[in-house]
Formats: sequence, C-alpha cells, structure tokens
Amino acid sequence: MNLADLARVRDKDLAGEASAPETRTLMHAIMSEEREPVAVTRPGRKVRRGLALGLATMATAAAAAIGIGLVGGPATSYANAAVSIKKTDGYFSVNITDPTADHHRFEEAFRAVGLNVTVKVVPVAPSDVGKLIGPIVPDGFKWHGSIGTQGITPCSSAFCAKVWMPADFPGRVVFGIGRPAKPGEPYVGDGPVAPEGDEALSGYTSHGKTVADVRTELSRRELKAGYRLVWQYPDDGGISWFYEAVPASRIKNDWIVASTRFHSSDTVDLYVTPGKDAGPAPSPRPEPQWYDMPD
Repeated sequence: MNLADLARVRDKDLAGEASAPETRTLMHAIMSEEREPVAVTRPGRKVRRGLALGLATMATAAAAAIGIGLVGGPATSYANAAVSIKKTDGYFSVNITDPTADHHRFEEAFRAVGLNVTVKVVPVAPSDVGKLIGPIVPDGFKWHGSIGTQGITPCSSAFCAKVWMPADFPGRVVFGIGRPAKPGEPYVGDGPVAPEGDEALSGYTSHGKTVADVRTELSRRELKAGYRLVWQYPDDGGISWFYEAVPASRIKNDWIVASTRFHSSDTVDLYVTPGKDAGPAPSPRPEPQWYDMPD
C-alpha cells in the first residue's frame, strides 16, 4: 500500500462502503481496536475515529521525543515550554527557557526525572532574573554524594546550569526561579550574606567604614538603609553567625559596617558589627526564609 492511495480515502471509505483491498485493510486495522468514545471538540462536530487514532499516535510519539516516562521509571530527559532537564550519571543539565512560567511547569519537569522538587518563582535583583536559586534542602542534606549548582556559559536559553544531586535522593528539594521584583519589593538572595565583605554599592567599599559614613553614601545615591546586627555564637567547636533585623534607633553612628546587600530596588541593608554598648547577644532566632513560605 502506498501513501498516495491512503491520501485518497473518502468519507464513504471511513463509513465502511469502500471496496478497494487497500482501504479495507486500513479500515480493518482501525476498526479492530477498542477505543473510548471521542469527545466533542466543537458544538455539533466530532472527531472521526480514524483521525482520533492518528492524533493519539502522534501524541505518544511526541511524549517519547521529549522524554516522558510512559512506562517504567523516571525519564532521563524532559522538556516543556518553561524548562528542559537532562539527567546524566553525575548531574542534571537544566536549561530555563521561560523564567516567567507558572511554577508548576518547572515542578512537572523535575518530577518527570524522578526528583521531589518544589519550585517557587521569587522576586530578585535585576542581575538575578531568570536564574535558578538553590537547591535548598529544608530538612538538611543527609544522603550520599553532594548537592549544588553551577551556572554554565555561554547559554542559549535564559539560564543554563549543572545541578549536582543524587538521582535517588528521596528528600524534598526547593528551587527558586528569579523574576523581576516590583519597585520596593524585597529581593530573595542567592545564598547567605558573608559575615563580612559583601558589597552592594558599585565603586564604593562599605566594609570597615562607620555607619555614619555609609549612610552618607546611601543618601548621596538616594537610597534608604535597613539594618541587621551581626552576632557570633559558638557552634560545635567553631563560630557561627546570625543576623538580627533591628530599627535605626538600635544602631550607633560609630559602629562598623561589615557588609552591605540590596534589600530591594531602593533599600540597602547594612550588616553592622555590634559595638560594646550593644548589650548581650540574643539567642539565635532564624528568620523565616523564602523557601518556607506558602505559595
């Protein structure tokens, strides 16, 4: 049977009135399959049974092409309009094509390759728009191997990365996808602030300067200031830090700035080393993080 003959199948052929052997063979193949009734696609019109069978075959082929695991375990690759993911022996290659897509499209892709991932689309600074933030393991990473992300350049998508993560990791993992923040909306940061040395202001070093000096520079740039005290505490034989958000009234002009980071488009947080008159350090009180917030 050749394709030219099949292309001339007429309505009466589909109704079973055809006499050509080629057409009867085609109809026998179609009609011998038990199929669910086809839904109405437009008022008064139904899809012909032969067309429905062809569309189902095409859909199955397309699903296989993008790596959906139709049978058996997780897929080794998956792609949709938002992201494509390919699993290798040591890592997952992630290409973000639409950072503004609904977070469910990203979750769909990660779960297709076997990962228990929650994705949040979060507000970020302009330089971080479209980037993958994380992976974050809220309950702590206690598994073999390692976990982490490395950006890849050059990149033909909005963002490309290698994500190192055991393919059999059963715990919940959270990623963020950076979207443009609204004016004044707090940014989600890509990782913790360093105890000292992070710099928000281009061409200006805030580390080691007094609060008064940095306030003057912020005023010159028409920016507002937020304040966080940097407290140290012993932790398993070493030293850890936590940051306490405080009002301006808690801060003295001669205290020293350790780091600065943009809080939003119009505000810079000053991470300040407490002076001797700051009083005793409070108990560590971790602030709620973006990955803990409900959608």
